[in-house]
Amino acid sequence: MPRSQSRPAARPAAPRRERRRPERAAAPRRTRRRSERPAAPRRARRGPERATVLPIAALRAARTAAALALLLLLAPALLAREDAGEAIARGDAAWNRRAEGHVGAHASPGPIGEAIAAYEQALKQQPERLEVYWKLLRAQHYKGDFVAMTREQKQAVFGPARSIAEAGLDLLARKVGGRERLDAMSPAAAAKALAGVPEAAPLHLWAGIHWGLWGDNFGRLAAARQGVGDRLRRYSEVVIAIDERFEHAGGHRLLGRLHTLAPKVPFLTGWVDRDKAVVELRRAVALAPDYPLNAVFLAEALLEYQPAHAAEARQLLRAVVARPPDPERPVEDEDAIARARALLAKHPG
Repeated sequence: MPRSQSRPAARPAAPRRERRRPERAAAPRRTRRRSERPAAPRRARRGPERATVLPIAALRAARTAAALALLLLLAPALLAREDAGEAIARGDAAWNRRAEGHVGAHASPGPIGEAIAAYEQALKQQPERLEVYWKLLRAQHYKGDFVAMTREQKQAVFGPARSIAEAGLDLLARKVGGRERLDAMSPAAAAKALAGVPEAAPLHLWAGIHWGLWGDNFGRLAAARQGVGDRLRRYSEVVIAIDERFEHAGGHRLLGRLHTLAPKVPFLTGWVDRDKAVVELRRAVALAPDYPLNAVFLAEALLEYQPAHAAEARQLLRAVVARPPDPERPVEDEDAIARARALLAKHPG
């Protein structure tokens, strides 16, 4: 077949049939009533009052917890303070009974032993309490002077008491910046710095008394070499600057007794002045004429260093012997009376 002839026309393509999915009947929509719809959870309103209440409650809880923690922390100290107060009260009660069972100037060891034990307990429980130190020193002095009979017994009392005295003064010195600073002050400056501290005068006085009695029982020359005289002079002058009437003019009595008994050692106690002893003891008698030990110490100084005043001295001693002991301090006054009698026997006239 020639190329010019055309082939018969192709059949038109049959239209494509689309497969249709069978239509499902639409399910009827069910409209819920408003009452049947589940209620949406309401959100809590966070107004200003809600935002304020929660932090305040938390703050209160924190404060309560802090207070409880502080109370637990301080409880041992508070209990110790209360126990120390009770121990001091027991010591004071025993001190007030110190003359029970005494025979003349010799005291029974029972009551004063109870006082010392109570004060030692208080010192152990509350070592920062100044009151305990001077009361313990006072009780130990009473035991050493009026209970102890032998030199060894007295040394057993007055030896350890020095450490208690110095520990008390160290604690006192903290109120003015430390011991070094306190010791560098003049007596007048120290008295001014310690004004308002009621324990200052008794601590200095009883510390000085114990140092003096330590020197009497361990040797005055050895005491002079250790500077005991300087301590006594310092402590007595501070007491005088604070209150010269304290403890029946105790500062003047202590200072006068120091100048009466201390040995004059060159370069150590060259400041000892026997006339100063008489001056200080006269002042003590003038301030506290009813305290018999002041008169006894003055009479002794007059008889020893100013014999021209021997008649005055005997008159002072006879007055002491004639006066009955004070019921508040029978043992102490009996001791003064015994000393007066001994001096009258030694210096008759």
